[in-house]
Amino acid sequence: MQATEKGRTVRDTTTSTLDPERLFDLLADPIERQGWDLCPSYTQQEPVAAAPGAALEGSRFTVRGTARGVRFVATALVTAADRPRRYQTGSETTFERAYPDAAAIDEYVIEPDGNGSVVHYSVTIIKVPGTGAPLLGLLSSFLEPLLVPGAAKRNFRNTLRSAERHAQVTV
Repeated sequence: MQATEKGRTVRDTTTSTLDPERLFDLLADPIERQGWDLCPSYTQQEPVAAAPGAALEGSRFTVRGTARGVRFVATALVTAADRPRRYQTGSETTFERAYPDAAAIDEYVIEPDGNGSVVHYSVTIIKVPGTGAPLLGLLSSFLEPLLVPGAAKRNFRNTLRSAERHAQVTV
């Protein structure tokens, strides 16, 4: 896959009740994370293909599944893992049909805040031109500027809330 156009970056900051070390550990373990980080209801994932434990810098893992019935494969490379402060991945997702292929860079910067954390998040999403169904691509080019920022922020905040719930259960 080769993304040739500039991506859309969304940034958000919020707090978490989890201390930076615990939050980092939850974000960095793709197998455990798949159990608590709920994906949208229209997405079904197969078990993640990853080594057990934290995926640290240089680690790769793969997620396969369907989105609205369309098969996808997402591969991720951990590009930064500075425990407990920063976790960054680069990923590429290819779809069997319909949706455009895409690349993304997700980054969490975690700062201590009392007993919890302040978390700065950014995601850059780059669609691969010429992939996916032409009509869907045209429609998404009009809707994405309106929908993607809010969806990315909701996903980020939902991820943190899910991590907090999971941490309470596993104490």
